[in-house]
Amino acid sequence: MEKYIALIRGINVGGNKIIKMQDLRTMLQSLGFQNVKTYIQSGNVVLGGPDSGDEAIGEAIEQGIRDTFGFDASVVIRTAQELEAAIANNPFELTGAEEFKRLYVSFLSGELTDEARERLRPYEDGEDKLRIVGKEMYILYKTKVSDSPLFKVPLEKIMGVSATSRNWNTVNKLAAMAREE
Repeated sequence: MEKYIALIRGINVGGNKIIKMQDLRTMLQSLGFQNVKTYIQSGNVVLGGPDSGDEAIGEAIEQGIRDTFGFDASVVIRTAQELEAAIANNPFELTGAEEFKRLYVSFLSGELTDEARERLRPYEDGEDKLRIVGKEMYILYKTKVSDSPLFKVPLEKIMGVSATSRNWNTVNKLAAMAREE
């Protein structure tokens, strides 16, 4: 059995697409996933399942959400090993606790084309720093996210793939949960 991290996009944000975590865990267990654990209310799930591939796992969860809760929510899947690699591949040297609060990882639904990478280049070294490593985009914000000019840039449109973002503390908490037996 493989351990997966399911990152569900856009649930329980601003009073929209509300799912109680107990209901989400029950739905996932009904789909055959095991050892289902959620973290906070924003669509972070660690679970065990067959090694049937990230895409199949994501599609099963998306269909389960549609059937059970009546709305669409996209899901990005990473294996526990891929999440550990995302942590190890952090391109920024962080020295203070305040920097950790301003680092976000966007988990991309697929690899970027060379053209998309080129379109992102102007955003790499402004006030905020942006780096792409594999299927992850790391952004180190100079100030809080909502005050950042980069926050208003349509990055998904530029990239041509969907993404869901988590702060550095959440990424590390999910990795720690995945390491638990």
